[in-house]
Amino acid sequence: MRGSKLGKWTVTGISLIWMAWAGWDQFGNISESDVENHSSSSVQERLKDCTGTFKQRYECKESIVIQSTNSTFYAMLGRLSIVVVPPILLAAAFHMLTRRRSDDDGPSDELLQEHHRRHRRRRTSGHS
Repeated sequence: MRGSKLGKWTVTGISLIWMAWAGWDQFGNISESDVENHSSSSVQERLKDCTGTFKQRYECKESIVIQSTNSTFYAMLGRLSIVVVPPILLAAAFHMLTRRRSDDDGPSDELLQEHHRRHRRRRTSGHS
């Protein structure tokens, strides 16, 4: 029990340190090229290339804005997953490891045998 508490505190500490460091690394210095929107210079340059009728220009510009929004969303989602997923995996691995080691978490052999006896009685009495 004591090792489990120490392990939980260790996992929590490592996770918080990771999230602080990775969060700063991933979101601390985001450049304009990483976050594109309709007013960013790279998108504005692409919008200038749209030619044709009003409808063609509108569809071209709409497509560029949607594409840049989607790419920014996926880039930010990737950055967020770098910050959050490793601590989640560490916590899940720790939980699975401590759960396997603990004999108190699972039912005893007597409880399992009693459950099977009751289950067999219900099955055989229902089919008579």
